[in-house]
Amino acid sequence: MKITEVENILFNPLFTSNLLKYALCGAKGNKLKLEVIYYILPLLYNEQIKTKLAKSNSRSSFKTFFSIDIKREVIGIEELLKNYNKKSKEALITLANLHSIEFSSYVSLKEKIEIQYSQEPDSQLREYYKAAFNLGNILSKEDYKKIFYSF
Repeated sequence: MKITEVENILFNPLFTSNLLKYALCGAKGNKLKLEVIYYILPLLYNEQIKTKLAKSNSRSSFKTFFSIDIKREVIGIEELLKNYNKKSKEALITLANLHSIEFSSYVSLKEKIEIQYSQEPDSQLREYYKAAFNLGNILSKEDYKKIFYSF
């Protein structure tokens, strides 16, 4: 399989928009600061971070989430943002075409979406969706200006 084919599968806009949808559904008020949205894909595509997020729960915060190993992984995220910027925009456009989304200083789901990642039959997808949901929950609890400066 060619690299471009693998990339098309991994970064399929329907899948990446689903990740954003799950993150928004996990966030308080179904909304996240626009700047924070661009961190979702790079964080979820990091295997170590995704695994830890999938094991998190609704009481998790950045303070409880950031262990030494996760801090090491997050250090490179700023550089990855440039690489994921286009994919995040494509995911946002796809999400806006599928659901009612409001864009301002926040990205908000304007409609109530019932999601249950636990009913996803594919275990790999279920892990991604749960990690995205928990990430949205964690990101919505923090001051967006201080999220990655707290360590």
